[in-house]
Amino acid sequence: MITGQAAATYAGPAIVLSFVLSGFACAFAGLCYAEFASMIPVAGSAYTYAFVTLGQFWAWVIGWDLILEYMVASSCVAVVGLAIW
Repeated sequence: MITGQAAATYAGPAIVLSFVLSGFACAFAGLCYAEFASMIPVAGSAYTYAFVTLGQFWAWVIGWDLILEYMVASSCVAVVGLAIW
């Protein structure tokens, strides 16, 4: 809500151009991901994409990052679930 008010107050017509520019950036990012996905013959996760594009070491790092992310997310869900119960 505050972002919308700031954009309306200070950005003026440039906000339309920023949306168009961000749309182009998102389209190009989607094309990059599509190119990465076409290099891999099987469906995969972030680990598989990192392994093919960056190599074994960075895939290992990303795999451990995913494990840590899932641990934090599951502990947050558990805490909220206990608070509600």
